Amino acid sequence: MRSKDDRSIALKLREDGCSYKEIGQKMNITLNSAKSLCTYTIKTIKRKPGPKPKIVKKSRLCIKRKISSILDQGQRVTSPKIMKECNLICHLRTVQKYLKKAGYKYKKAVKQIVLSKKHKLIRIERITHWITNNQVWEETIFSDEKRFSLDGPDDWRSYVSQSGYLVRQKRQCGGGGIMVWMMLMPNGLLAHRIITGKFNSKNYISLLEDMIVPIMKLNFGFDFIFQEDNSPVHKAKIVKDFMIASNICVLDWPPKSPDINIVEDVWGMIAEKVYDGPQFKNNNDLIEKINTTILDLTTTRRECLINLYSQIRMRLCQILQRNGNLYNKVIP
Repeated sequence: MRSKDDRSIALKLREDGCSYKEIGQKMNITLNSAKSLCTYTIKTIKRKPGPKPKIVKKSRLCIKRKISSILDQGQRVTSPKIMKECNLICHLRTVQKYLKKAGYKYKKAVKQIVLSKKHKLIRIERITHWITNNQVWEETIFSDEKRFSLDGPDDWRSYVSQSGYLVRQKRQCGGGGIMVWMMLMPNGLLAHRIITGKFNSKNYISLLEDMIVPIMKLNFGFDFIFQEDNSPVHKAKIVKDFMIASNICVLDWPPKSPDINIVEDVWGMIAEKVYDGPQFKNNNDLIEKINTTILDLTTTRRECLINLYSQIRMRLCQILQRNGNLYNKVIP
């Protein structure tokens, strides 16, 4: 496309009486190009009015207010509900298209721990104490429990072709899973136990006597600090008495603080490997996969497990910056 300057030069030459051929020769362009430059006019195309929008301006304002009201009440916002509440006379698909155009997206809710003001103050107080007293994390043994399911996680995703689809079995009967207790030591070793039956304080003491305390003292003597969360099983009086009698220093842990516990990161590594495959037929298959995964983790990624300890102080600083909130909390 020629510039406006070229068009001005061609028009000036035409006013001076030059023919299209002469204009083409002087501007080093073809005769047709010279003629087009002189005769070109901007065409204005008048668009035909289309159908009136099915969701008028008044309804749009009603939709915006209704969505805000529903969210404030903690309810779900769905297109059928909006259609009913705002008395919209149109197809459901029209409402969905409008919501998408207006910037709304149908999202899955993110589940995360909700902390009260009291919880946040306790977390800030405890973390400040740790930082002030230079808590020795390299001598701390972390522990936690996790349940593994035969059917795998609810949000199991994978890339497939556009015409393909994924199917995972949903068992109405015969489903289930197992509970696993695990501890992470500063030397990068993992120790775990499959929990069978009901896990109460007496069973926890048996686990401490038979496995936890011997392993901790074998690796670190008495120079260690044991971390556990505030589960009722851990905080029972008989458990506290056992810890005192066994000369075990237990870390004063703030409530609702799994984000500080680096074992949560280890669970993520294990779950990624355990669930990367077909669903399990029975608990024995699941237990075998968990045992194999943990063994592989301690042999091939031991350095990675040790490096988790270097992340603790960074997390504590982020929690203080967030005024006691979870360091990995989703912020809109």
